[in-house]
Amino acid sequence: MTTTIALPQTEGLPEATTDLARVKADLDEFGYGIAQGVLSPEEATRIRGVLTEELEKDAAAGLRKESYTDRDAKNQRLSILVDRHRCFQDLVEHPVALELAAHHLGPTYLGESYLLHAFTANVTKPGSAAMGIHSDIDFTRPYLDLPCFARFMWFVDDFDEEVGATRVVPRSHLFGRGPTKDGSVAYESVPALGPAGSLMVFDGRLYHGTGANTSADRERAGLIAGYVQPWMRPMSFFPMILDPAVMAEASERVRTLCGYGTVHMGLDQPWKTAREDVAALAIGTTRTIADMRAEVRPGSSTPTS
Repeated sequence: MTTTIALPQTEGLPEATTDLARVKADLDEFGYGIAQGVLSPEEATRIRGVLTEELEKDAAAGLRKESYTDRDAKNQRLSILVDRHRCFQDLVEHPVALELAAHHLGPTYLGESYLLHAFTANVTKPGSAAMGIHSDIDFTRPYLDLPCFARFMWFVDDFDEEVGATRVVPRSHLFGRGPTKDGSVAYESVPALGPAGSLMVFDGRLYHGTGANTSADRERAGLIAGYVQPWMRPMSFFPMILDPAVMAEASERVRTLCGYGTVHMGLDQPWKTAREDVAALAIGTTRTIADMRAEVRPGSSTPTS
């Protein structure tokens, strides 16, 4: 027997908007918000073209990946986007994404940078089944009931219900637990809709899943990113898997977000045994001891010797 959990509400749910204050309020209240027009139509089309080329390149090389999280093999996924093209790096450090991440995650210890958790693509194909409802912190033990994972979906195609727009369970980020996934519970959900160029931000605790693509001949591509506090381990240890030659041309901000910083909790731990071309990309201490001491121990005296 399956128990169906009804939606907490069906009216007044988030819609795509150009008002970032509204997006932030929706994120807090409903667990997700949709910012419209973050990318221009031309930018979305260009990025979609690059993504298509990368998907075709991997398919031709026999590298097409299937995910255990999908219910069939029709969807096409692409992992590790950062060093595939500069347009993906631009999205990693996009000011709107970082502003929304800062709103959700709050301040970091000693002002250290957030980290990019992962950056991948998911393309639903005609006839692909719906993904099971899940949250993106289901892997945490114990369950972390706090805003520790800012998730993003870049719409590089129009997201409508027919092509499998991401389905969400509004307010589920406030349930205090992860979803039941043994088949005994079904969760009512709604599609997160928006035109190409939109950016959906959602709480890692939000129950959601890829929708079924019931169209005859349309795909839906989304680029999935996440940012975490510097104390939380990202899915990918980027310095070991990204092409150093490509990352040498990346901005310092992108490298910092990708974990090339050697400072954690104010302590610099240089990469002494890293390969030379990787070590050259590392970013070390940028704050003085006195500066950090003044922040952590306000009013304490600074030794003179």
